[in-house]
Amino acid sequence: MLPSLAVGGRFPIDTAEHLAGKLGIRHVVDVRVEAHDDARVLGEHGITLLHLPTEDLRALYVDRLDEGVAWVTGHLSRGHKVYIHCEHGVGRSALLALCVLVALGQAPLEALALMKARRWQVSPSTEQLQAFMAWAETWRQRHAVAWQVPTVEALAAIAHSHLRQPPLEAQGGSEGGEA
Repeated sequence: MLPSLAVGGRFPIDTAEHLAGKLGIRHVVDVRVEAHDDARVLGEHGITLLHLPTEDLRALYVDRLDEGVAWVTGHLSRGHKVYIHCEHGVGRSALLALCVLVALGQAPLEALALMKARRWQVSPSTEQLQAFMAWAETWRQRHAVAWQVPTVEALAAIAHSHLRQPPLEAQGGSEGGEA
């Protein structure tokens, strides 16, 4: 997404040292309801945790989106690295990251296109795309931005584009074109 913002799936807790030391991640948002990261272990490595429990394939509640966006953008504004994750890094984490990108100045379609270009697996559910649209509309009204909120069809065309034309990595090939 951005050099300071990463989105993905769960990680083994014994990699917390690597996240902090090698990757410089200082803050983690876990949006899973079925499990959650160990705040104590993360804290031992200088990583703070925000847990916003949300069921798989469902959208984060608006208050959790707002809390997550404020928490993430606050840390990013101080130059800190943030990792947002759910189980597989496809829907719940993508929804929150999309809202963060909009809060940082991206138009919704640009935010989704950027995220999809950086992580082809991103594929929010229809409910998650609708929640993104609703959140973006509220943001647009509060901040008087010029862009319009796209339709769910326009968002889905980008989010689910890998179903029409899988990227080379998904086909077992490489970016160099050799399989």
